[in-house]
Amino acid sequence: MSSVDPLVSVIVLTYNQENYIRQCIDSILSQETDYPFEVILGEDLGTDSTREICRQYAAKDNRIILPDREKNLGVTMNWIRCVQQARGKYVMSVGGDDYWHNPEKIQIQVEFMEKHPECVICHTDKNILYTGTNKLVRDFNRTKGIIPPEGRIQKEVVAGREHIAAGTMCIRRDMIEEKLPFEIYEREQFPCEDWPTIVILSAYGDVRYIPVSTLTYRIGQESILNQRDYDKIRRYWKQSGNMARVMHDLFPKELGPYEDEPYFTQYVNISLLRAAYANNDYESARNFASMDPSKGLASIMAKRKITFQLFRGWKLVKSFFYK
Repeated sequence: MSSVDPLVSVIVLTYNQENYIRQCIDSILSQETDYPFEVILGEDLGTDSTREICRQYAAKDNRIILPDREKNLGVTMNWIRCVQQARGKYVMSVGGDDYWHNPEKIQIQVEFMEKHPECVICHTDKNILYTGTNKLVRDFNRTKGIIPPEGRIQKEVVAGREHIAAGTMCIRRDMIEEKLPFEIYEREQFPCEDWPTIVILSAYGDVRYIPVSTLTYRIGQESILNQRDYDKIRRYWKQSGNMARVMHDLFPKELGPYEDEPYFTQYVNISLLRAAYANNDYESARNFASMDPSKGLASIMAKRKITFQLFRGWKLVKSFFYK
């Protein structure tokens, strides 16, 4: 590692991504900047060759750090440990199965942050790559007519209207150190790191959007939100509901009681309901449907086993209910 402190710390969160990790790392190393940056490879002790690939990169480039791991930490604690090692003024993160297609990503966002000291996070547009069909949607926000909110957007984030991809964000590290209660992240077992970070930091400064696409985000491969393990899926969504409750407890005046927040109550339960349908778990589906305030078709069909099975076998489930 160079004796000159890096201006940016790039964190790569990766686990069993041997087919993608090289492209991810190469996309970071090819960034064109006027200042040094470091790359922290948060490889979380997977079972494939990802760590060996990371080790090879670290041996060749002194900008790369590969932290030691004694055990698997999970995505949130993995990110926290990497942030605690970071030295840059700014922190960026990217998943090991995604990559930055824009070689000026770091330069664009750092210049923006330097000009806007009131901004705690800036983010950009992204491309979406569907791995099943290899379909690429460029400039996803622009293509879909999405205009992300800006400013003190805490309420918009909690209501699910923020449209921020973690791999596009640039965050001030001093704000991370001052404002993020990592002990709560750990104690409450938050299932992800980006959402609570946005919620908390957006209470203390502006979140701004740069309409330039920088990240290619893959959808379709197995990931934290797309996996086959039913128990992990159930645990993730239940922990997500608890995480939202914690945010409301941290900001009671701004956000009010969790029970008054319709978005998360509905989103968590409908996600659990989807998982129950996919895994032929009628009893759980009936339970989750009873807690779904939207009372949509999926919830209605879960009231009886026969209608549950009919809906489950409906040929439009995959194209409509699970999309």
